[in-house]
Amino acid sequence: MKASVFYDAVYVPGGTNSVATLEADADALHFLNEAFKHCKAIAANDDALQVIEATYFARKLPTDNDDDTVSSEGVIIGIDADNIARQFIEAIKQHRFWDREVPRKVPA
Repeated sequence: MKASVFYDAVYVPGGTNSVATLEADADALHFLNEAFKHCKAIAANDDALQVIEATYFARKLPTDNDDDTVSSEGVIIGIDADNIARQFIEAIKQHRFWDREVPRKVPA
C-alpha cells in the first residue's frame, strides 16, 4: 500500500526552544525526511539550520543556497524573511521537485 501525502510544503521556523525541540523529535525529523522523499518544497529560517542538518537528506543537498539551487532542489534556507517567502512561494508553485526522487532516495 502506498502512503498518501497530505501537505504541499514544510516550513521550519527559528526560535531557540522550537529548534531544540524539533531537532530532538524523531517524528519531526521523519516528517521532514518524508517531505524530501515526496519531492515537496521545504523552507527553514537560518536559525533552524540545525534541524535541517539533523535530517537524513541534509547531506544530499548542495552547499550553496542561491536561487538556481533553490529552484532545482526546492529547499530554502535563509535569514531574510522576505527572500525566504519569495523563494518558498516559487518552490510551492512547482509542486514537486522530481529530480531528487530517484537518485537521492531517503529512508523515511
